Amino acid sequence: MTSAPLSEREMMLLRVVAEGGDEWDARRIDITFSSRYGSEGTSVLRQLEVLRGMGLLAQDVSRSGVGGHWAVTAEGRTCIEGS
Repeated sequence: MTSAPLSEREMMLLRVVAEGGDEWDARRIDITFSSRYGSEGTSVLRQLEVLRGMGLLAQDVSRSGVGGHWAVTAEGRTCIEGS
């Protein structure tokens, strides 16, 4: 598990990515997240990359789509289930 606790916004983003089931690219995740929780004025791509660095998300850039397709890792699912 990650060493630092996740913010509520990070947890919401993990849940949105999980909902996409490895089929959503960064643009679809951004649109879905922003429509539900509001925009911070920038895309969620930077936050997706941070969560990837923490081992909670995986990115597949071999498939077409803006920013690659994203999936929650086993560690990420553990975080979601524990919240």
